[in-house]
Parts: sequence; structure tokens; C-alpha cells
Amino acid sequence: MRELSLLLGAGFSVNQGYPTAVQLNQKLMDLKASDFCVSTAGSVAWLTEGQEDPFWYSDYRTYKMFTLACIEFYNCLQPFNYEEFYDFYKKMAGSKEPDPAFLNFCDGFRQQYRCEVDNVNLLRELDNIYNQLIAGFLVDREGKKFYDPIHYGGPIYPGYSGFLNCLKQWGSDSKIHIHTLNHDLFFEIFKSSDWLQGELDDGFQELGSPYYGDFQERFKVRLPFFANLYEKNFCLYKLHGSIDQYPFHLENFGIDTYIKIKPGIGTDGLYKEIADEKGQPVYVNDWINYHSDFLSGTTSKILRYREPWYYEKVFQHFEQNLSNSHMLILVGYGCGDSEINNLIEKYFNGDNQLFVVDPYPHEKTFAFCEKSGAKLVAKNIEDISLDDFK
Repeated sequence: MRELSLLLGAGFSVNQGYPTAVQLNQKLMDLKASDFCVSTAGSVAWLTEGQEDPFWYSDYRTYKMFTLACIEFYNCLQPFNYEEFYDFYKKMAGSKEPDPAFLNFCDGFRQQYRCEVDNVNLLRELDNIYNQLIAGFLVDREGKKFYDPIHYGGPIYPGYSGFLNCLKQWGSDSKIHIHTLNHDLFFEIFKSSDWLQGELDDGFQELGSPYYGDFQERFKVRLPFFANLYEKNFCLYKLHGSIDQYPFHLENFGIDTYIKIKPGIGTDGLYKEIADEKGQPVYVNDWINYHSDFLSGTTSKILRYREPWYYEKVFQHFEQNLSNSHMLILVGYGCGDSEINNLIEKYFNGDNQLFVVDPYPHEKTFAFCEKSGAKLVAKNIEDISLDDFK
């Protein structure tokens, strides 16, 4: 059976109403202290208009204010970009000689808020809060993050009909590898649709999983864990992680594996079932987790591509799939990720068919097409057809 690979970028989810990078930048810059709070467990929650911060008395309000102040400080240095900001504060956290202006900013903040927390811990808490803020903004036009388990009938899904009809036809004679750089959960809804008919593997397995989560603090629900299984005709690889994926930590061991949560599951109530010394089942709690794990930063994320528990495995699949595929189609990808481009150049056979679907191509898109010999399909994914890939 032939193999075909796709690579989905942020542009893929735009038709569903997910924010573009420009919109996400603006949302982060527009944040105010009255918009959200940080609980004493470190979890971010949105506030309604006029609602007071219930944790105003805690250190976590200070960490919230530091996050907002740091975004403002960075935006005064250069136009705000959410991934470049991530690289910036990671660099400040890891540098033995941080930028003097940043040190002065931190000192001024401590003086203003009568805070004695050092830079290392301020930046650690900023990192936890910032990732949760990004995840909080990754919702569609209806404010949805998770989707109801319903079946989507064909032949039309507004904004995606052409793409899905092509996907169904490609799957009739090829194994389809769908690699995505997106963190949202939108593509997964098509597993229950006329186009994929349940034939979608994401590498996670729920059957026999020893991992559980507390559902609304009432009872435990079994959770999928990353088993690295891709056996069905359509396979989904989330190269940069996902808002529903969490590393599960064991005390005195570190990361055990990655798991997926479900709606209603409290992220501070994640467990693994093990046998005690008498062979009886007991539940071990991962007390570290309170936010999902996904990659950000223009360069920082590359450093995590070889982490062995999840990212290294999905990138190994990406490389192998590129090598085995007779066709590679980039959808909604702006061709601006230098490391992804390098992997395509290294592993995809240049004699095979390469296409870039982008209705609004820009300079980086044209440069990638010229260098790689890719054919540009300047159409919206609603309107593409098989004839565009001949």
C-alpha cells in the first residue's frame, strides 16, 4: 500500500475560527489583571467581568502581575510575538549573565510589589502561567476547546469540504500520515465522520490503560496513554504536543509516559494504578501537573524534539513517513519553521510530488517552493480537489 504524508500548520484551523498567530499576539498583549487569576495550585482560570481575583492575597497574584509586566517589558523592546517572547524569557532563565535591562526590570518589579522572589522562581512561574494562557486562547469561534462525541456527516463540512473529500479519496488506496504542528483538538473530530469512519490512530491507547483522572472530583475515569501505536489507515502525529496531553510523573522516577485528559477531568487529580507489596491495586498521584505540555518558541522547541517519552518518537515517525511517502502536502503551513523545513529537505525524496496549499502565500512560502520545487496551490482548503494534486 502506498503512503501519503500531510503537514498541517496553524492556517488549517483558521476556517474553524481558531486565532491566527497575529490574533494570538494581540490577545496576549491585551490581557489585564482583571481577566484571569492563578490559584494557589498554580492553575489559571478566567474571571468574568467585575469578578474579583479570589487569590489576591497569595504569591500567585504576584506571579500573575509579573507575567503581565514581562509581556509589556518585552513589547517595549520589539513588536510582540508570542513564540519569540517564549524564547526570550527562556534565554533569560538559562543565562548566567542576563541582559542588564531585564535585571533592572526584575529589581523594579520586586520593589513595586514588595516581592522577595528571585528571578529564577519568577521566570519559572511565568512559564507555567504563560503556557496556560496560550492554551486558554486556543478555542474556536464558538469558544470550544473540546468537542462533543457526535458523528459528522458528509459531503459538506463548512470550510473543509474540499480537503476532507480529497482525504477520503487518498485513503482509498494509500496509508495517510497526518502530521500537525497545531495544539488544538479540532482535527480529531473527523475521526467520527463520514470521511474517516473511525479509522484514525493518534498513538494513544485507552484499553488496558493504568492511568486515571478524577471526573468532577466524584469518580475515576480511565485515560489514554501514549502507546506509540499507529495501526489504522489514517494516523495523526501531533509533533508539537497538544492542549490535552500531559506528562505523567512518578515520584523519584520522573516522567513515566504521556497521557490524554478528557473534559471534566481535574488536572491535579491524575493517577496511575499499581500493585502494592500485597498485590492489591493502589493509586499513585501525579502531584506535579496542572497544565498541558506543548512546544512553543521559535528555537526553544527544537531543544525538546529529542525528549524520549513522546516527542522523539513522533519525530522518528515523521522522518520515516517522509522517506516512505510518494506525496507530501503542506496545508496551512507558512513554511517558516526552519527545523521542519530541514527535515523535509533531508528525508523527503525530491523526485516525489510536493504541494503547498496556501490561499495567501507570502515571501517564506514562495522561497520554500522555489528551493524545494513544490507546487503552490493558492486555494482555500474548502475549495481544493484531487485535480489540484496532479
